[in-house]
Amino acid sequence: MRGLRRFDRNVRLFLIALALHGFSSAIYSLWFNLHVLEGGGSRELLGLLNALPSALALGIGLPAGRWIDQIGRRPAMLLGVLLMGLGTIGVGLGTGPLPLGLGVGLIGVGYNLFVIAHAPFLAENASEAERAALFALSSAVLFWAGFAGELAGGALPDLFRVLGSVGPTPYAGPILFTALIDFASLGPLLAIREAPRAPMAARPMRGQGRPLRAPVFHMAVPNFLMGIGAALSIPFLNVYFHERYGLSDEILGALFALASALTGLATLLAPALARGIGRIPTVALTQGLSVIFLIGMALADQAPLAALAMILRGALMNMASPLFTEFCMEQTPPAERATVSSILNLTWEAGWMIGAALSGLLQARYGLTAMLLGTAALYGLGTLHQYLAFAPRDRAPAPQPAPALRRPAG
Repeated sequence: MRGLRRFDRNVRLFLIALALHGFSSAIYSLWFNLHVLEGGGSRELLGLLNALPSALALGIGLPAGRWIDQIGRRPAMLLGVLLMGLGTIGVGLGTGPLPLGLGVGLIGVGYNLFVIAHAPFLAENASEAERAALFALSSAVLFWAGFAGELAGGALPDLFRVLGSVGPTPYAGPILFTALIDFASLGPLLAIREAPRAPMAARPMRGQGRPLRAPVFHMAVPNFLMGIGAALSIPFLNVYFHERYGLSDEILGALFALASALTGLATLLAPALARGIGRIPTVALTQGLSVIFLIGMALADQAPLAALAMILRGALMNMASPLFTEFCMEQTPPAERATVSSILNLTWEAGWMIGAALSGLLQARYGLTAMLLGTAALYGLGTLHQYLAFAPRDRAPAPQPAPALRRPAG
């Protein structure tokens, strides 16, 4: 708690909202795939539903970034959380392509508004000395909340069976429960006080954007490659362990909870490692090791070995990602941060859309093991690009950001 007090009140409120969002998302992610399949949906439909939020993000990404730069982070976050809650209700109550598609679409739009505003908020609500620690802390909060959500989520299907069925599948009750958590996160966001924003005319995009074109391109390419790789297999890890090893709902929940907890702890270690070897070398080292464990998970023939590889893979892959996000924000003028954040989110979502759309079709032909190996290859390419493009720049003095405006996160 003492460490939290050094941050701005807006940051502390945002971290509460982020924790609720992480708790909710973990439960939702744990049971969404199984809810769709249990409701009679095909794997092709499942792949399309996982691709839909990314397809919508491609349409709203850049306009949303400019809009958030203009109106501020708080309104975007509030609207995003509201849409996520409403969409989750639609998913929990629906089984057919139309209601599921509408629900997932609302979640996708809301999530993208929240994510685009997230990094600029953190960059603007901490001093340069605090920034790396704050990005790491926010990521750790998200993973620890995920730990709690996955741990609690593993018991929710049985709990709702005892209390009485809610919705069309055994997993509808847990999904609808997450909508309540989404709505609860509106409280701390409403309490955030955002400073008035300068008119857009005072923050011209074109002139400031020219020097950033090359860096933004190199920031975006790894996002695109890793987005494809992640969508090929990561959303289906619960299905993979459920079908290949026959793990029960409770064990699945505990396994993913343990992975989130370890990732949260590892995230807090990343800034210390970066102080020794640099941010980009830290990103390359941890993600490279993660690729090795991902290959091990795909080739393992025993559940304990595969589970251990999954836990270590997740911790290593995610522990340094806040450092890369903070590095990207540091390289970006403050007036353009939401726009650059939207570009990075856009390229990730473009990759995710392609990977998710292909995954359902390729799974039916080649199986999930092949998808895991494809993910490993794309992660490796993305990590190599990050290192080659930014390791020299990481050693160079960064452009000095404007004073923190003490605005809310997103």
